[in-house]
Amino acid sequence: MTTRPGARMMTLGVLGTTVAVRADVASEFAELPPTEAPPAATVPAESPPVALAELTRLAVEHSPLLCIHAGVVSGPDGLIAIPGQSGLGKTTLVAALVRAGFGYVSDEALAVDRTSGQVTAFARPLALAADVWTLLGPDIGAAPPDGTERLVAPTLLGRVAPDGGVVRDIVLAERGRRDDEAVRVEPSPRGDALPALLGRAFNHYRDPEGSFRAVVGMVREARVWRASYAQAPELAERLGELLGVHSAAATEAR
Repeated sequence: MTTRPGARMMTLGVLGTTVAVRADVASEFAELPPTEAPPAATVPAESPPVALAELTRLAVEHSPLLCIHAGVVSGPDGLIAIPGQSGLGKTTLVAALVRAGFGYVSDEALAVDRTSGQVTAFARPLALAADVWTLLGPDIGAAPPDGTERLVAPTLLGRVAPDGGVVRDIVLAERGRRDDEAVRVEPSPRGDALPALLGRAFNHYRDPEGSFRAVVGMVREARVWRASYAQAPELAERLGELLGVHSAAATEAR
């Protein structure tokens, strides 16, 4: 779908670059800051889910940062990165982590300055499918029809972390094959994280040497965990216990 002639556009600051979207669509992306800078790219789509996908693609394409396909949340010691892999359910896991008390940074991109190691937040709405509602609770609005997704603002799930920070934990997660499989989280060698991160980089080709150094530096400063799970809330609870994060509900119950 293309933009109607005369549709008002709004430019958003995303991942160190600027992308213009329709103003009415931008209202769905309330956590992404508007900017007066000229856009590096334009999203013509009128459908918010389509616009979100295109906004993400263009932001990564134009970003000066190293962007890695990963979920990112914040904890007491810094940021936790979860490299994405096929079948992981990364967005659902990030949503469950935010519900468990972690701060939302991104469910799609770990965006790292290659020199400083500082991470730029990408607080985009989460595209959640109908079956996720039973996992996350009833207070995030009406579930979409089966087989579809609805955009959910991260603030409806919990806390949105402030911009900035460095990665202190890397979780190499994989989903178990059985619904009753117990959650397991155990320390993993740092070397295991290197291919997991580099293999999921969107734009490392812009500066291969700088990208490699950035990932090596990140891994040197982080603890690495290997996790397996069946249900995202169960892994979120276990990571909360391990990393000292408690949900608002758990805190009130004490």
